[in-house]
Amino acid sequence: MLLLTEADVNKLLDMRSVVACLESAFREQSEKRFQMPERQVFKATDSAVVRVMAASIPKLQTLGLKVLLGVPAKRKPQSTYFVVMLFNPEDASVLAIISAARLTQLRTGGASAIATKYLARKSSSKVGILGGGVQGYGQLEGVAACINVQEAIVFDVDELRARSFVEKAKAELGLKVTLARKIDELYEADVLCTATTSVKPLISGANIREGTHLNAIGSNAPNRQEIDPATLLRSRVFVDEIGQVLKESGDLIIPIQAGTYRAESIAGELADVVTGKLKGRTSDSDITTFKSVGVALEDVSVSGAAYELAMAKGMGREIEF
Repeated sequence: MLLLTEADVNKLLDMRSVVACLESAFREQSEKRFQMPERQVFKATDSAVVRVMAASIPKLQTLGLKVLLGVPAKRKPQSTYFVVMLFNPEDASVLAIISAARLTQLRTGGASAIATKYLARKSSSKVGILGGGVQGYGQLEGVAACINVQEAIVFDVDELRARSFVEKAKAELGLKVTLARKIDELYEADVLCTATTSVKPLISGANIREGTHLNAIGSNAPNRQEIDPATLLRSRVFVDEIGQVLKESGDLIIPIQAGTYRAESIAGELADVVTGKLKGRTSDSDITTFKSVGVALEDVSVSGAAYELAMAKGMGREIEF
C-alpha cells in the first residue's frame, strides 16, 4: 500500500492537472457512469463532526472514500484532518492512503475553475475573493488557471489574514492582488468567489453587476448562508450535485424553506454544462452562479490521479498493511 503525505501531494498535483482530471470526472457524472452514495455526516461527540464520502468511477478506474473530521475553531496548524483511501476496483485491496488537505483545496478550486471556464464571460479578467482563508486562496488559484486574471481583490474580516493572502498570491501566483476595505468593492469583479463560514448573507444580489459569474463555496451546512435570495433570483444557478446541495447548503435551503426561491429554478448541474447537455451562459449580461458543496466524485478522481502520478514517479512510501 502506498502512503502519500501532504508534501507528496504538493509535489504531484498542480491546479491545471486537477482541472483536467475533474473535467473528465464531470463528463462521467453527466453520463451517469459513476456511483456516489449520499455523504454521511454525524456528530461523534458534542463538538466533533465526522463526514464520510465515497465514490466509484469505473471508466477512470477509481474507487475510494474520504473521511474528514472537524471540531469548530480547534483545528491545529499542520495537523491532518482529511484522509482519502483508494482501493483496487478489481480485487478491493487497499491501494493508497492519502493526506488530503491540499487535495481538498485543489479539487474545490478546480471545480470552481471549470465553472468559471464554462459560465463566466470570455472577457473576464478581474477576480474578487470573499474570505482569505485556505479555500479562498484555492478559489483564486483555480480561477487563475482558466482565465487571464489581470487583477484580483480580496476581503476578509481578519485584515491580517487578508494581508497574508495578498502577499502569498503575489509571490506564488504572480498576480496583482489588492486588499478590499469593504465587501462592496468586490462587486466590481467579473468573477466573484465566496469562501466563508458565514451564517448570514454577505453578498447582495441587488448589488451584483450584470455579466458577473459567482462561485459560492462556503455554505456547506444548512445554517450557513453567504448569498441572499436576490442573488439566486437574478442568476442562472448551477450546482455540483442537486441532491447534496439541497440537503446541505443553507444558501438554497433557507430561501426555499422561506418560499423566496424554488428548487425547480436551479438550472442544473455543472457536469451537464461541461458535456453540452445544458446551456450555461446565454448572453454577456447573464449573472451565473455555481453553488457547490464538494462531492466525493471530485476527491476520488483527483486522488486517483495523484496515485497514478506517484506510481509513475516512484514517489510516496510503500508500507506493509
